[in-house]
Amino acid sequence: MNLLENEKNYRLGGRYTWQEGVLYLAYSASYIEFCCEGICTVSAELVSDGIPEGKEFTAWAAVFLNDEEQPSRRFELQKGKNTYTLYEAEYKENVKIRLMKYSEAAFSTLGINTILVEGGAILAPPQASEKLIQFIGDSITCGYGIEGMVDVDVFNTTQENPWNAYACRTARLLHADFELISWSGNGVISHYVEETVNEQRHDKPWMQELYPYSDRELEERLGKLETEFTVWEGKQEPDVIVVHLGTNDGSYTRFIEERNALFVNGYMAFLKQIRQQHKTASIICMLGVMRQELNDQVAKAVALIRQRGDDNVYFIDVPLARDRDGLGTDYHPSTRTHEKMAELLVQYIHFLLD
Repeated sequence: MNLLENEKNYRLGGRYTWQEGVLYLAYSASYIEFCCEGICTVSAELVSDGIPEGKEFTAWAAVFLNDEEQPSRRFELQKGKNTYTLYEAEYKENVKIRLMKYSEAAFSTLGINTILVEGGAILAPPQASEKLIQFIGDSITCGYGIEGMVDVDVFNTTQENPWNAYACRTARLLHADFELISWSGNGVISHYVEETVNEQRHDKPWMQELYPYSDRELEERLGKLETEFTVWEGKQEPDVIVVHLGTNDGSYTRFIEERNALFVNGYMAFLKQIRQQHKTASIICMLGVMRQELNDQVAKAVALIRQRGDDNVYFIDVPLARDRDGLGTDYHPSTRTHEKMAELLVQYIHFLLD
């Protein structure tokens, strides 16, 4: 039985989109979960495009069984359509299965053609949490390089682990569902640029241009026009929205006054865009774990927004990652640093929601 034939058979988390009969998990840590009983075998026909940059940027997925803290299996997707076994029961039992996208939206896609349950029965899916936290960010939120080592490893998608990064950790500690909109190198007024570059980088959409859609990048790959992009309409309003942007913008602004002003205006415009869509959510802006050129500017943007009447927006000044906690690929935060970020964020969210 293909459980995708009936939406009552499964629950989706994070952003996703249906394209030409295929269910695509969009951003990091997006997932599908469902429950089965009996001595069953569960397999999925998955599709991936294998983007041209090479094997180091292939899509990765993980399978969680029941409520285990870490996945039972992680695997790389091959290009095209291929069948993967997700679960094989050795005896009659009930099981909850979650298939999660580990690699990020900037790289190869993960689409689901079918999920077949053989030899058992499909049960009602797990219930959603009463809380939802939305995380908007860049490579840090994706868990980029978290399993690599600075000055040793060259980034590839095998090292990405959003589940162990601060966003998913925060949600787990708060028993909340999560939705990630995250993209490596992204910013509000520029993607990451080298020190010799003095122009804003805009070869890919900035976050405010990605945010309204389920998966703009995928639909561009499929040849759709901007007027055809699927607008994201989540089934649940977020209680908290965490914005972790500015690290890559800092590579362009470099303490230059007019660039700082451009960033503040762009950041404020994005906060207003978020607020238009989500009237009641608490918005937490955080920055500083990798570089701190724009911490003061984010704080300024938040202060101005609050002065103009939106007092449900806040700023957290995050300490720089410390060498003693380790550094991941390309100086990205280590697992220990992500743990500290989650602890800090959990304390703040408790303060807001309790």
